[in-house]
Amino acid sequence: MKLRVILYQKSLGIPIAHDDVEQMRRFKPHFICFPEYFFVNTNLGTKLQTPHNQIRQLQRIAAISRVLSTVVIGGTMPELSGSVTYNTCFVFQDGTLLGSYRKKRLFFTEVGKITPGDNYMVFEAYGITFGVIICADVFDDEGFHFMRENKAKIIFSPTFSPKKEETAEEKFKRDNDIYVRGAAISGAVIVKVCGVKSEFLDFLQARSLIADKNGVIFRVRPEDEESAMIIMQEIEV
Repeated sequence: MKLRVILYQKSLGIPIAHDDVEQMRRFKPHFICFPEYFFVNTNLGTKLQTPHNQIRQLQRIAAISRVLSTVVIGGTMPELSGSVTYNTCFVFQDGTLLGSYRKKRLFFTEVGKITPGDNYMVFEAYGITFGVIICADVFDDEGFHFMRENKAKIIFSPTFSPKKEETAEEKFKRDNDIYVRGAAISGAVIVKVCGVKSEFLDFLQARSLIADKNGVIFRVRPEDEESAMIIMQEIEV
């Protein structure tokens, strides 16, 4: 089955421009994935949330999915739940909430501010099963095994990628060690989407990619890791 996917590799917290919407509409995507912490208020940052802003961000994700008649993997946003905050990906199809996934394995800057989730999740659309793992979740094979057991065909991975000083060879090796290996364990295609640096967060590198068990299908070139772009790809699952 061929599916059209969009990787929205842009700065975190920005509004989605009308021209971007029109460009994505012409591609007629089945899925659009945003980066980790994309749906945030830059005045609040990536670890804080208010009830009003939470409602507003959910409305934004729902509206995008409805306008483009697609499934939106809404990057992530801080989710208030009682007295705790999760780092959560909300998934919408045609304006309807399919469900959400709370990041299990936290990055060290999240510890003490974000509460880890309890369970991995899969979702259904277009007659296939797909899953979400968030950033550092890829370092826990449990998530990949869960996806295999639940017959996920695609895994979307919204990611927050701090810049590292390393060679292209080191980057490519890490892609293989994490994402190609994860695709082999899970039996799924992995779609990783990163945000680019901005005045809000100037230490990010956007290393978006698509991988399956045989290797990297698509990756952003090292020289383009600071480039905002809408990546449109057709994949076979």
